[in-house]
Amino acid sequence: MSQDLGRDRERERGRFSARERAEAAFADSVRAGGGSLSRVRQELFALSDLLRREPRLRKTLADIGVPAEAKEALVGGLLRPRLDARTLALFQDLVGEDSVNHRLRAVLQDLGVQALLAEADAQGTLGDVADRLFRFSRVVESQAALRSAFTNPVLPEENKRALVRDLLAGRAPEQAVLLAEWAVVRVGDPVQHLAELADRAAERRHRVVAEARTAVPLDDDRVRRLSEALERVAGRPVDVEVVVDPSVVGGVVARVGDEVIDGTVRRKLDLALAQLTA
Repeated sequence: MSQDLGRDRERERGRFSARERAEAAFADSVRAGGGSLSRVRQELFALSDLLRREPRLRKTLADIGVPAEAKEALVGGLLRPRLDARTLALFQDLVGEDSVNHRLRAVLQDLGVQALLAEADAQGTLGDVADRLFRFSRVVESQAALRSAFTNPVLPEENKRALVRDLLAGRAPEQAVLLAEWAVVRVGDPVQHLAELADRAAERRHRVVAEARTAVPLDDDRVRRLSEALERVAGRPVDVEVVVDPSVVGGVVARVGDEVIDGTVRRKLDLALAQLTA
């Protein structure tokens, strides 16, 4: 009862957050144990697929003329025997909320991703998930044939997912594999999607991913010192991902979010040349 009153107050104040509401369901699932969170995650993606297959249901749930109570009763009657109680309660909250029910499929996908991150967090593998996603994004970026396969609209989604499993299964946490599969079947650039997921995983740990490009590999001491310097720039702990890039002539080019810190020899030469020719 108190949870219902809290959500009603959120809606009255215009502060309803699907992600915050989902986190409460995930935390409850973790406490319940027995794979409850994994089931909730699977059901969120399954509900998104259901709405794709059933346009009439999707249209009804998005109709602002249908009262929230009627929508919640509809999905309760249809899905209560099939869903975990936490999934059903979360879904009913979403269909009853005007700010999200017109984009339910996208919201359910987003919460499915969040559930995967919550799973990794609960298992203590979230840092590894972020690292694997970032590294896979660099692999896809560097291999034109692989990137072309993932962006090919003719190649079936299952083929793309199978390709990810061939490359990552057994080498990365399960959640990293599933997130990578999700990223490569989305419309758009898979490299960007993978990098965004890595950032989101780091953000959940209150950290930020910093990409450092150097001409040669860095030893542990240099990585540590670079990490400390980038933390001062970012204002929070960073996960440094070193990318060996022969085009970098000495020094380091680092990217923290949208900010680029260029300390390479080439950059210094370019600046000196610009001053001489000004």
